[in-house]
Amino acid sequence: MSSSVLTPEELSRTLAAHRVWLEGEPAGIRGNFAFTNLDGVDFRGRDLRRVLLKSASLRAANLQGVDLSGAVLESADLREARLAQANLSAAILKDTNLDGCDLTEAVLIEAAASTSTFREANLGGARMLESNIHQCSFQKASLRSAVLQHAKIFECDFSDANLERALFNYARARACRFRDVRAAEANFSHCVLESSDFRNARLIGAKFHKANPSGGSFCWADLSLADFREATLRGAEFRGAVLRGARFGEAILQSADFRGANLQGARELTSRQLSQAWTGPETILPSGKCGVYMKGSGAERPAPTSFQAL
Repeated sequence: MSSSVLTPEELSRTLAAHRVWLEGEPAGIRGNFAFTNLDGVDFRGRDLRRVLLKSASLRAANLQGVDLSGAVLESADLREARLAQANLSAAILKDTNLDGCDLTEAVLIEAAASTSTFREANLGGARMLESNIHQCSFQKASLRSAVLQHAKIFECDFSDANLERALFNYARARACRFRDVRAAEANFSHCVLESSDFRNARLIGAKFHKANPSGGSFCWADLSLADFREATLRGAEFRGAVLRGARFGEAILQSADFRGANLQGARELTSRQLSQAWTGPETILPSGKCGVYMKGSGAERPAPTSFQAL
């Protein structure tokens, strides 16, 4: 269906009526821009709370700092739009295209995003607490220092994204792809990460304290100095991963696969933990020795020089 184009006067009248509607006055009419072409429009200073923008085109529109809380953006096209510091709390983002958007420090608390795309978008510092994010793509997006605490993130693709210092504390992620992400010092503490894929990820200094990534894959990831204390790692794959100096105090490692992994200098591992995990001839044990872990060998203890090399 083709999009209609509003004159500046029509746009102003619709927004004025919408403002009256928000105030609860009988003369007000909820703003409805469904199937409307709003490409490049400057909305700064406008109140777009709960506005209807289904299938609207807002390519390169300026929505910086605009209040879009509760807005319906289903099937809207927001490619290259400017949404820095915009408020999208409780917004409906279904089949929405946000590729290349500037969402720096945007607020998406309790937003509902499903089958939407954020490819190469900038979500640095965005707040996505308690949001529901299903089957969305964040490929090559920047979520540096973004906050996704308590979010529900199902079947999403973060491949090649920048997640450095991002906060995922208490989030629940299922069947998500974090392949090749840059996530130094990201915090996944207390997360449930069901069947998630972190292959080839750079997770130096990342925190997984009390997290549950059971059955997930960290193959060939760099997890140097990562924190896995009290984490549940049953069946997790670490083949070829670098875990130099990582912490494993009280972690559950039953059937975790460390074959070919580098555990040199890994801390707080016990003989019982390593005996329950898979190791192989190419595993570098905490002591720096290579080979299958043998109970009673003391190879679970890092060599005194291990930390100096990190």
